[in-house]
Amino acid sequence: MRLSDENLRGRTVIAADGQAIGQVVALFLDSDGWRVESLQIKLRKEVADQVGAARGMFHAGTLEIPTRMVQSVGDAVVLSVATRELQQAPPLGGSASTSI
Repeated sequence: MRLSDENLRGRTVIAADGQAIGQVVALFLDSDGWRVESLQIKLRKEVADQVGAARGMFHAGTLEIPTRMVQSVGDAVVLSVATRELQQAPPLGGSASTSI
């Protein structure tokens, strides 16, 4: 299946435990290999609190999810890790948002 960033933005992201954690808001590319390296996810309020992502009253918490944590992409993006595991993953470099 061929997808564009426009097609992916706004898709629901579901963790391996079945919890809808948020929506895709951006893709990050590795310019050396021209491949998608990670997805930025705008988290639902309760998920941001659960994983410890910084958020403000008018600013949603976000996470940068490496593509190695993506199990499948269809109508939704399904992760291969449970919600509680998102706070335990090693950080990626280069993002101003909370990263995993």
